Amino acid sequence: LKKIVEVFELESVLPELSLEGRSVLRKEINRPALQLAGFYERFDSDRLQVIGRVEYSYLLSLNDEDRKNAIRHLFQYHIPCLVVLQESWRFSPNGGIRQENTALPIFRTAQNTTDFTAELIFWLREELADRVMMHGVLVDIYGEGVLITGASGIGKSETALELIKRGHRLIA
Repeated sequence: LKKIVEVFELESVLPELSLEGRSVLRKEINRPALQLAGFYERFDSDRLQVIGRVEYSYLLSLNDEDRKNAIRHLFQYHIPCLVVLQESWRFSPNGGIRQENTALPIFRTAQNTTDFTAELIFWLREELADRVMMHGVLVDIYGEGVLITGASGIGKSETALELIKRGHRLIA
């Protein structure tokens, strides 16, 4: 979560709240428009939540009590954090969101919804992409890249050295 805050230059609405030990583990995000309207049946609460213009406009259409209830219900779920975007970033932290929350990290940014969500999704997919560690040597043999893989100590480097001695090129 700290890295997301740094990379996207997010402003914390609750700066006194520590981000230590808080993580975003999903590559996807959620815009909780349906949840704010009361539909939680298929709510992915483990995703980073983004309130953009649509969600903000909906919240403004509610009376004070319904707005507080909608926000309170959203905060009953264990969500990693909430990001409030450009069109609604001036939404007063004391006007509902902050009053209903004392433990959830809330951030705001001046970016517009489309740009921010596109960049965030791309970044999350890169950062949280599945990775596989493998031992290997890549050699160019007669113009073809050949990847020699295997367990550590099995002889990949020695095989590559023999190929290099015979005129082939080491790539990596």
